[in-house]
Amino acid sequence: MLDEVFKWLKCILTVVVVTLLVERFVFGFTIVQGLSMQPTLKNNDKLFINKIIYLFTNPHYGDIVIFHPPIDDRQEELFIKRVIAVEGDRFQVKEGKLYINNKLMEEPYICQENYQERLYSITSGIVPKDMIFVMGDNRNDSNDSRCFGFVPKKSIEGKADFRIWPLDTVQAFSSQGF
Repeated sequence: MLDEVFKWLKCILTVVVVTLLVERFVFGFTIVQGLSMQPTLKNNDKLFINKIIYLFTNPHYGDIVIFHPPIDDRQEELFIKRVIAVEGDRFQVKEGKLYINNKLMEEPYICQENYQERLYSITSGIVPKDMIFVMGDNRNDSNDSRCFGFVPKKSIEGKADFRIWPLDTVQAFSSQGF
């Protein structure tokens, strides 16, 4: 009888350890907090996050990524934004329009309200090695690379692959393929 209990405890412990390792290093779930990615993502949407993809490939244009921001007092937080430019790209945000390598980009996913010009720290430049430039889809209400600068690729925790909740809005995300 005692031997049977130990077998069950060993089995349960193994399942718990494997589950924790998979959730920590392979995939996970997150809940969107805030309005910066509207209309694509809404407050309280629940997302499936692929945590290993960037071990095998680099971030791509249009990927929705979860990352630690390069802000001294907020590095423990996780932000969610869209990859707008990658290493070596020349970018410019001018009058609400995005240009990548001097090409005007079509961005059907952004919030379509009138763009509000603000004094952002970074609205043009070239993305340095091992960095990305990110922006929220709600351009008028997003704390993003225009404010805090480039995001090191090593700060990325994963890529949002699916919205899994609410059920009536389940969706797979793919790179926009600029």
